[in-house]
Amino acid sequence: MKQIYILLFISLSYSQNIQVHSKYKLSFNLPVFGTFNTTYNQTIAPGLFKMDEKTEASRFYARWLMNEEVGEIIMKDLNHIIKYNKEDKEYWFESPDDYFKEPDTTSQKSYSYSIGASSDDSDNSKLNVTRTGGKEIETLHGFRTKKWITTLTFPKNKMIFEEWYVDQLPLMTLSDSLEKNIKTNLHPLRESYNVDHSEFSSNILLSEMDSLTTLDPIDGYNVKMNLLIYEGKKTPNVTISFELLELYAEPIDTSNFIVPNDYEKIEID
Repeated sequence: MKQIYILLFISLSYSQNIQVHSKYKLSFNLPVFGTFNTTYNQTIAPGLFKMDEKTEASRFYARWLMNEEVGEIIMKDLNHIIKYNKEDKEYWFESPDDYFKEPDTTSQKSYSYSIGASSDDSDNSKLNVTRTGGKEIETLHGFRTKKWITTLTFPKNKMIFEEWYVDQLPLMTLSDSLEKNIKTNLHPLRESYNVDHSEFSSNILLSEMDSLTTLDPIDGYNVKMNLLIYEGKKTPNVTISFELLELYAEPIDTSNFIVPNDYEKIEID
């Protein structure tokens, strides 16, 4: 009955023009680069979308490569996307063709790290997968979650997923629907846009691997995740973390979707 009231409240609020705000953090600890965190602040309403993104690296030599504070605004009545740099106080327009094309990985600011099994572990018939948890309730940022631990053991490497799931997240469902609608309508080919919150989860990895595991996907929404990758050591070589910090609805404020007056418009080739 409580869930019915929540859904009814969201439906009524939607008709009264609300906006949904979410904040989440993605953290990496990688060889050479060290630790760096990216915080995302997203606000979305019918026909309006805004995302602020701030990346901070811990190691001095990695800061010039990764540190930045940027954002974007999408409005349904505009045929372009507004992009901006909060540090330089500059903004520019980006076409839908450029916005939806595959990212360029050859730029100076690009970086990547391959995760998963090594070439020696490519035979997934040698993979052992176990999962425990899902019983005790843990409260995280107001969310009532259940923690699951999924372990993937290869002959030489090991990956451990610590994941906290909630059964339902109605506000996130509403936010995803609004984002999908505005970005699908903006797409040059009107291709359906899929909203992905975390590229790292045991569900996604196991579904993409040709393994013999019979584990069912974990139901619900992942609000926190720690991925630990071991390569023959007692301490992880790589750690990746995701955490949903805030999720709430409030009356729409259109001033949230405007570039500050002191920002300078520039042209980007």
